[in-house]
Amino acid sequence: MGKEISFHFGTDGVRGTIDKDFNERLIAVLAESTFRYWSRRYGLRRVLIGYDVRRKSRNYAGIVASVAAEHGIDAVITERPTPTPVVAWFGSHFGFDLIIQITASHNPPIYNGFKVITSRGAPAPDEDTTEIERLYEEEWQDIIKSISSIKIVKPQLIDPNPEYINHVVNEALSMFKPRTKLRVLVDPLFGTSINYTGKILRELGMDVTEIHNNYDPDFGGRNPNPEPENIGDTIEEVMGKGYDMGVAHDCDADRIAAIDPVHGYLSPNNVISIVLENLARMGIVKRGVARAVSTTHIVDLIAGKYGLRVYETPVGFKHSVKYLISGDAEVAGEESSGLAYSWHVPDKDGIYTAAFLTAIASEYGGLANAFDEVIRKYGRSFYRRVDLPFSNGKEFVSRSRDAIIGRLNELGNVEQVITIDGIKVVFSDNSWILIRGSGTEPIIRIYAEVFTQERLDKLINYTISLIRSLANDGADS
Repeated sequence: MGKEISFHFGTDGVRGTIDKDFNERLIAVLAESTFRYWSRRYGLRRVLIGYDVRRKSRNYAGIVASVAAEHGIDAVITERPTPTPVVAWFGSHFGFDLIIQITASHNPPIYNGFKVITSRGAPAPDEDTTEIERLYEEEWQDIIKSISSIKIVKPQLIDPNPEYINHVVNEALSMFKPRTKLRVLVDPLFGTSINYTGKILRELGMDVTEIHNNYDPDFGGRNPNPEPENIGDTIEEVMGKGYDMGVAHDCDADRIAAIDPVHGYLSPNNVISIVLENLARMGIVKRGVARAVSTTHIVDLIAGKYGLRVYETPVGFKHSVKYLISGDAEVAGEESSGLAYSWHVPDKDGIYTAAFLTAIASEYGGLANAFDEVIRKYGRSFYRRVDLPFSNGKEFVSRSRDAIIGRLNELGNVEQVITIDGIKVVFSDNSWILIRGSGTEPIIRIYAEVFTQERLDKLINYTISLIRSLANDGADS
């Protein structure tokens, strides 16, 4: 009889559809495989288990704790849905050997996931997750047998909220001096940041209103990702009701978006620029910054001004982690999610960033003023990402590399071609275009950043036509 269960660790854990390819048996298999590997490789005495607001998340966390008990491992579960960065910080700060988070982060409500976090608070590296997969391949029959008779236990519960909030408030006040009491709208999007971001900003002296602040596994009928289409009502509130700024998070609060009453929605690219500019200006960031290949080049302009080195990485925060852990980079940023800090935990934390961003905005008398200062120093860039349905995007981009680069030469003087993740062409006017096949979905992503709207439209439209033309020529799509 062959394996009826299989799994693969993607960019940020194992994810699947609840009650279909992601269920109780898979959770038990993942826990058993992970604990066997971690015990043998690193030793495992204490594990911290967190979970988000999705359907069955608490139940899945209980299964993980019960598998731990079978191994004689001391398992502690958060007493309520808890943000991933909070679980990572608490686990690393209080000496846990391993951290497991049950979450599908920003993905739609039909999904859930299993994330492995190291004792340093970093996402488990590929070498570990690959070995967990290999161990299961070799021992699957014994693993299936082991999980067939798990005794469900009542684990110890813990609340990381007070310690984490005190830590973030103290860190923010040690670096910044909030001067203005801002009116801030906080949108947790029905997720785990409820009673975290709002509470922290109040302790920083802000006048805070929190909306969408009840746990809802359906997220109010939207996707729990703080992009404009999911937070339209929040953007309208900030723009029309006298707020100085707004912040929003995804379900597990590792991501952040912001809104100011002048510019409207601020993407993670904008947030990265504002925070990095001020950390560098104050001398807090002195060595370097890591950014994904898809992230704004305003980062590079800021780095150039303050003598920082830029480390460009493939998409996926796990690629930046090594630079944070080594100390080569003190800050890492990615366009789809936000920021991480070497002195905090080496993974993105939307709540921590919200505290920094709000404190900075308070020093400037408002978030719009802080963003205007970045625009004044470095210019206003225009950025867009387009997703094209494509069944074999990674292979197509790799196979068509020379043709794509040759044709993109028609868009301007090419200064640099970067191929660490797809094909990125940088032009002499500082504009750039990136084409990459998604590693998790049947799509090709096109990213572009320019300094005039007309140039943006030209680059995007030309590249879409180019991909379709090459696909038709080769019958690839």
